[in-house]
Amino acid sequence: MRESIGATQIFSICLTFIILFTAYLAISVNYAKAFRTKSHIITMIEENEGYSDEVGERITNYLINQGYTASGDCAQMDVVRVETGETETTEYELIEPCIRFNPADTRCNACIYRRTINSSSNTAICNSVSYYKVVTFFRFDIPIISTFMNFAVRGESKALNNWNDCPM
Repeated sequence: MRESIGATQIFSICLTFIILFTAYLAISVNYAKAFRTKSHIITMIEENEGYSDEVGERITNYLINQGYTASGDCAQMDVVRVETGETETTEYELIEPCIRFNPADTRCNACIYRRTINSSSNTAICNSVSYYKVVTFFRFDIPIISTFMNFAVRGESKALNNWNDCPM
């Protein structure tokens, strides 16, 4: 009887490690896909020096071609100031409602936010720059519990000049 209890305990320990290892692999693969998607979207925005309708179509086509189905909610972001630690709301504005390639879906596949900074009070000199923040999502589905856990992956572009907004 003692050997059967010992074999059951070893089996349960092995099963626990297999489940943990599989969960770790699933999270790693989904996070890598969301991170790669976010980086590619930021690269598209930087190459075109900002967001436009054409860039939005290219992003949507990229998401379709990659089979990226993870989705989440786009909410207005809070930006924490580093100096004081106080929270400031709506510094980033949401571009369009969101990027989704399935119109019937209410959740977004990617969210793109823009923050514009005017660094000159002289209107003859255009020193307006924009930062774009991209949010993609990855999910971890546990079939036994039947819950979805959505996580967001965020990234910010470098400073881009707003040449289209400059007075000519």
